Amino acid sequence: SKMPFDHTKYLVRAAVREDAPALLECALSGFLKACPHAQALTLQRSDAQEFLRWIIERSLNAPYSVTVYDKSTGKLAGFRLYSVSHRDVSKDFEPFELDCPSLSDNMQILGNILDNQKSKIWTLCPNAEKILRQEITFVDPQFQRQGIASHLINMLNIDQLKIDGFAGIQSEATSYANQKMLTKQGYIKLSEAAQSEYFWPDGSPITFPDETKTVQLFFLTFDR
Repeated sequence: SKMPFDHTKYLVRAAVREDAPALLECALSGFLKACPHAQALTLQRSDAQEFLRWIIERSLNAPYSVTVYDKSTGKLAGFRLYSVSHRDVSKDFEPFELDCPSLSDNMQILGNILDNQKSKIWTLCPNAEKILRQEITFVDPQFQRQGIASHLINMLNIDQLKIDGFAGIQSEATSYANQKMLTKQGYIKLSEAAQSEYFWPDGSPITFPDETKTVQLFFLTFDR
């Protein structure tokens, strides 16, 4: 059964630039294996490296991401990455140009599916000008069921986020487990990818290893 979070065992702190290599390695070696979309699209490290590096850089530019390190080994046990999105895209931090030709075909399929959902937020939330984007939450399998994921979720200071001008938190959930968890936390499902997006170039369907069916767009609104 799941244990409560043990503060004596873990160091929890805001993610900083120096965490980038550990975050990238953890995302490539762990998150990529765990994410049903990555499995369904048979994403390899080489496919996802630049895309994940871009997300990490973008997230580390804002002060909201959190890391959890195991004190005894110094190993990154888990993390939660958040980036900032504005209706006025000129205000967004773009760390570097994500060069489409350099992305593999299967990474481009996922990129398009995510982008289609991501961009809907401004139509579906017409009063929002600035949103916190939940990018990646991951707990290393050897540290799971120790309350880390729940602890990461509760680290955000909602009152401060409201003061900072955020309308809420957006998440494009790529796994059935995450979709269920977000629903429990009061997030509302605004939209989901169409089944017609889940085909390989040769017309065969993309199939999932679990109950995941599509990317779903969730939003937690901060009621003013």
